[in-house]
Amino acid sequence: MPDQTTIDAAPALDPRATGRDRLAVGLLWLPVVTVTVTALQWYDRLPEELPRQWNGTEVTSTSPKALMLAITGGIALLAALAGLAALSRRTADIRRTLLLVAGCAAGLGTGIWLVTAGLVLVTGSPEPDAGGWPLLGVLAGAFGLIPFLLSPRRPFEPQAYSPVSVPLGASETGAWFTTVNVPLLLWSAGILGLLTVGIAVLSVALGGPGSGGAVTVGVVALSCLVFGRVRVSVDRRGLRVMSALLGLPLRRLRLDQIVSARAETIAPMEWGGWGYRIMPGRSAIVVARGPGLVVERTNGTLFAVTLPEPELPAALLTTLAAR
Repeated sequence: MPDQTTIDAAPALDPRATGRDRLAVGLLWLPVVTVTVTALQWYDRLPEELPRQWNGTEVTSTSPKALMLAITGGIALLAALAGLAALSRRTADIRRTLLLVAGCAAGLGTGIWLVTAGLVLVTGSPEPDAGGWPLLGVLAGAFGLIPFLLSPRRPFEPQAYSPVSVPLGASETGAWFTTVNVPLLLWSAGILGLLTVGIAVLSVALGGPGSGGAVTVGVVALSCLVFGRVRVSVDRRGLRVMSALLGLPLRRLRLDQIVSARAETIAPMEWGGWGYRIMPGRSAIVVARGPGLVVERTNGTLFAVTLPEPELPAALLTTLAAR
């Protein structure tokens, strides 16, 4: 019983996005403008090295100003682009969360740039006494609360699923598979990958500083790539979930480990959030809010994976497991 369902990767704007949603997304470009304007005005007046860390009142490490600007400005730009992705129909369910994360990242990056560069210019010293100013840079991350609170909450309505039966003869079997594309994660992986390359090249050109940042951003990009395209299959071997792009197995349940399966509306917070989640008595691979396949295991635990039209795989898995 081969079947395949693939979600198109092309993002489409959500027709239900309100004016408040658009305003919230527009606000995420404010940090980009702030970093750009101040960089144009300050760059030639700044020393080649800017403070990166303080120990009390003394500077303990520095970074090239070009690298500092590239990292903080890059964070602000990525956050603004993530805000544009938040207007997509496929990200409507996580729009407020996405705006919160993007806004916090943009505020933090911009705050660090303004405090660091501003202290050097105001004091006229390449190693200024910081006082409590670095804390203000960190607190700038609270900027994310503004687009989060501005974007209206979207009501969550569980979907009702009609039961589906899959009659199979004693000598018959069946197979089903689908590929779930998550445009937001695919775009994020691409943007973060480019940022990783940029930071790495800049780090090499400047003699080494910034390599840790490149590794960190690269790990995040790889994580987005793992869940950007997920393949789910049901057959006589059981249930298998894998990263379609990397060929990485994420979860496998044999038929003798399964009692039954059902279609259910998945609310991410009820399963611990997004991505691969593990909680007492349950685990899940959540890449969207909405329909999903929930499997009851012989050990009493539950496993869920989000996918479109889960009724048929649930019925087939239950039938195969009952043999």
